[in-house]
Amino acid sequence: MKSARSLNGAYGALNGVYWMLCCLVYSFSATFLLGRGYSNSELGLIVAAGYVLGLVLQPLAAAVADRTARAPLWVIAACTALVGLTVAALLFLPGKSIAVTAVFGLFLTLVILLQPLVNAFAYYIEGLGAAVPFGACRAIGSLAYGVLAAVLGWVIERTGTDAVLAAGLISAALMLGLMAWFAGAGAPDRTARAAEDSAETTGSVLRNGSFRALLIACVLLFFSHSFLSGYMLQIVRGVGGGSGDMGMLTGYVAVLELPTMFLFDRLLRRFSCGGMLRFAAVFFIAKNLLALTAGSMAGLYAGFFFQLISYALFIPASVRYAGALAGPGAANRAQAYVTVMTTLGSVCASGFGGVLIDRFGLKAALAVTTACAAAGALLMVLGVKSEKRIS
Repeated sequence: MKSARSLNGAYGALNGVYWMLCCLVYSFSATFLLGRGYSNSELGLIVAAGYVLGLVLQPLAAAVADRTARAPLWVIAACTALVGLTVAALLFLPGKSIAVTAVFGLFLTLVILLQPLVNAFAYYIEGLGAAVPFGACRAIGSLAYGVLAAVLGWVIERTGTDAVLAAGLISAALMLGLMAWFAGAGAPDRTARAAEDSAETTGSVLRNGSFRALLIACVLLFFSHSFLSGYMLQIVRGVGGGSGDMGMLTGYVAVLELPTMFLFDRLLRRFSCGGMLRFAAVFFIAKNLLALTAGSMAGLYAGFFFQLISYALFIPASVRYAGALAGPGAANRAQAYVTVMTTLGSVCASGFGGVLIDRFGLKAALAVTTACAAAGALLMVLGVKSEKRIS
């Protein structure tokens, strides 16, 4: 049996390489597809289609992962292997074509599909006897995201957009190596998980009004959030920047997430997850509003500073909130429902974002995302209760 320190170190590394893949999806899909000759509208539709497939498959994959003790590990490993195959295929598919569209869409689907599984893998590790500091481990994901974004933006300007594919192959290979390491760590104890699963099922969680409010608010908040990350290149160009500036800004945003995520477990001792979710939701509005009004790169840096207390706080709080309601035995499924709704928000941002930009301009699109952030924050503040008040 591996030590708790090595298990947590490996889980932190798993978050790091997974969020490197997410960096390619969320921050460099536009760079890659525009570089291959796709329009903003085509970009949005391709990314939206990948998100939709991921959204549909997430609950199914999570249900499979909850069935046996080692299933989460093998499901993650299988999806990661497929990610590597899709990226390798794109290296041999030049230009713009139906094949590139289909394979890139599958790549997006697989990365999105993995998100709730990687988040809920913390419960797998706890079954091996290690108390997981989820916030700190997730912070490593943000650090890796930021470093890759900063470096890759610079590399793309000098070598071209196929650097995105090289980064994808490296990330997938590292992730498969980590899953092989976990395979040698033994099987988790599911006794406690089974007991909690019988006491609190995912179905009962879905009947809880507070949880439903969280799910609906996730759609609105992540519409606004995903627009900012998915169309970062257009936003940066709107104030006179380029790909290098986008990479640096993306890296800055990711690094801002680190303090909050590293300190999350300490915050959890003083504040409820529900309270932190309500607090974070308000600052999604501030981030979008300042992105709307920015006239320079300095203005964008100021606006995206609120990543520190919006997205960075929301992510670990939502994972623990879902786990608290569902119990570890249904953690994969509860987390999948949260991720489905955040993915739905991303789908809408991708599907409509490019169309909004092409037809009405960037400023009008940012005004829409700011309004969505405000609606999501209002619903979160009014509808989401703290865990101790949930009946």
